[in-house]
Amino acid sequence: MKNRISGNSVVKNAFIWWIGWLSIGLVEVGLRCLFKNPPLTSILFLIMLLYSCVGMVLGSFCGITILLYKKFFDSLKEDHSHIFFSMAACIFTITLLYVMLFFRKMQNLHDPLIIFKTILFGGISISVLFLVFFFRWMNKKGRLYTSYIAIAVSLWIVTSLGLFRFNEMESSIFKLTPLSFFLSLLLILFISFFTLFTLIMMLRRSLEKRNSISLLKIGLVGLPLLLLFLLSPLFFGETGYKDIEIISKGKDTSTGKPNVLLIILDAVRADHISCYGYERLTTPNLDRFSREGVIFKNAYSTAPWTTPSIGSIFTGMYPSRHGAHYNSEVVIDYFYKAQNGQKINAEKLFWSSNASLSKENHTVAELLLERGYRTAGIVGGVNCSSLWGLAQGFDYYNEKSIVIENEIKFCLISQFVNLFCPLFDIAFQYGYASKRLASHLNKAAFEWLEKKHEQPFFLYIHYVDAHNPYIPPLSFEGHFRQIDKKMIVNHYSPWDVNYITAEGALFWSVTYGDHVLTDQEKAFLTSRYDCEIYYIDHCLGHLFEKLKDLKLYDDTLIIVTSDHGEAFGEHNHMGHILTLYDELLRVPLIVKYPSTYLRRGVVEKRVSLVDLMPTVLALLNYSIPSGIDGAPIKDSDHLIIAESDVGWWMAQGTITKYLRYLKAMYQGNYKYIWTSNRLNELYDLEKDPGEKENLMQKFPHKAQKMQRALNQWLASFKPPIREGEAVKVNKSTEERLRALGYVR
Repeated sequence: MKNRISGNSVVKNAFIWWIGWLSIGLVEVGLRCLFKNPPLTSILFLIMLLYSCVGMVLGSFCGITILLYKKFFDSLKEDHSHIFFSMAACIFTITLLYVMLFFRKMQNLHDPLIIFKTILFGGISISVLFLVFFFRWMNKKGRLYTSYIAIAVSLWIVTSLGLFRFNEMESSIFKLTPLSFFLSLLLILFISFFTLFTLIMMLRRSLEKRNSISLLKIGLVGLPLLLLFLLSPLFFGETGYKDIEIISKGKDTSTGKPNVLLIILDAVRADHISCYGYERLTTPNLDRFSREGVIFKNAYSTAPWTTPSIGSIFTGMYPSRHGAHYNSEVVIDYFYKAQNGQKINAEKLFWSSNASLSKENHTVAELLLERGYRTAGIVGGVNCSSLWGLAQGFDYYNEKSIVIENEIKFCLISQFVNLFCPLFDIAFQYGYASKRLASHLNKAAFEWLEKKHEQPFFLYIHYVDAHNPYIPPLSFEGHFRQIDKKMIVNHYSPWDVNYITAEGALFWSVTYGDHVLTDQEKAFLTSRYDCEIYYIDHCLGHLFEKLKDLKLYDDTLIIVTSDHGEAFGEHNHMGHILTLYDELLRVPLIVKYPSTYLRRGVVEKRVSLVDLMPTVLALLNYSIPSGIDGAPIKDSDHLIIAESDVGWWMAQGTITKYLRYLKAMYQGNYKYIWTSNRLNELYDLEKDPGEKENLMQKFPHKAQKMQRALNQWLASFKPPIREGEAVKVNKSTEERLRALGYVR
């Protein structure tokens, strides 16, 4: 027989590889819908398109390679040997990628020996499959497709389900040794293959008896499309969006009252705002806005992270009183259990150590809703979501988020591409990750305002762009001169091209005391952070213009503030949560009053964010609930306190540096920080605004006096009962918290 291999074989090879990759993609999409919160339909179809393209491109390349081999060596004949070879090559490629990604995920590959063993393992596994299943059927026409599909699905079960999901489902016996783990996977492979192969061969023989073998070919071509159609109902389930709409049951007594707009700039510290004296022009729109209102130069958050801080803004109470914060006692108990060798269940720890805002609290949204206001919240991050009870009192709460991080982590094709292209960075840069872009929030706010602006409203918008990781939108990334991010990426994540991974590694290195930020690193981080602030300010400009277009601007009380600040090497710290120094607590606060209240200027006295709720109620001539900590800002003269508790993730580490809870108090020029590990601190903020000189030894009597005042405040109330208020977090939320640096 003459050699008659032609260009038609390229088409056959492209078809084989397309079937293989699309089969893998279909089953991955199916399990993605079943094992996690289903993603958007468009994301799923994009994944399928990528798998199809990759399969056809690689298959065409394989077919061309075979043609070239035949041309130069003249050894392949028109039998099905080259088809089987192509099939084996496709299966080998898929399996090898899965195995390499698995080892990289489990062991963070850096050792060339491990890489060699991984490749060897993949080669041996494919060789075994090839020898056992292919040579004996090599000349039997038609069976190659049926056996191929059976093996493709079997390999998926072993790799996608086994390597990536098996740890969540397997019994404890399979976790004893690597050998038992491997044997269990091998068992699944053989059972899956023979089951699927038997079913497909039974179908083929049934078609042959009816002389309908041509239908088999049509069926093989249409099988992936048919499966895609059958899976389509799953695409239209939960999409990661959440949009709460409740019909207001309040009394319409608010006619003629001004609107209230509360704007939170997450993680924005006061000294990076232009109108607070920052050297860079980060906030031109906010600067213009500030000239129409009152700038509070010394405003302080009640906590160094979002949830307790927002809880204080909404309730007028400090975290110990409203209860939405970490439960330090539970975390510390888990920590010492871990130190004694007990295994920590991270999910159970999270549930038991976090509490949502109790329904017993009265939020400003609830009080305004009862008086006929329309209340809406539009938020961009997980820590200000309804998960924490912060949606109570809102008849509309928009926490939509299109998160494609899970798809990147779940699918083979995206994991592989992410080795060369920073998909995680791109997802964050375009707002399809754990934090939404300010422009996305504006769009939702504009749509709501256009529908609801005829009735007085309370609108809360929470921008999270400045929160780490510092990845500004592409068009804003280079606004302030900055060092090439490869300096960070190459040093802290040589095996990962994503900036977000490098920043996370740097954060934990600083947190654990292994590294001190250099001047160059600090300059780099602050430049990206300032670009984020500049982008938020750009979007604030659009928001203010929209209010003016709707003729709402003049009659609206607008409050712009932040929930906490951010550290860039101060006190050997990076990010937020872990300390109570002023880089985390001093926040911007700018209030523009309605046109009927002509109040402008600069206020130097210290105020707290607990004052915002009573300030709003006082302006509207509504009664202020008794027993709260705050007071209308113009009359505010109370203790200014901030609190921090031990986070749940600290129980999983080995460091004890931050295993303590803190309380800070301001009195005159002095600031006192009490710590549960008795490393108390005292600072004179007028002489030492950077809090560098601890005055505990110099002025012990001053510290004692402030400690007594703190004790009196703590004794004046009974902390809320936390039982029954624990937050239950699903896997998707946990991954979003991890991406934002709250979980390691």
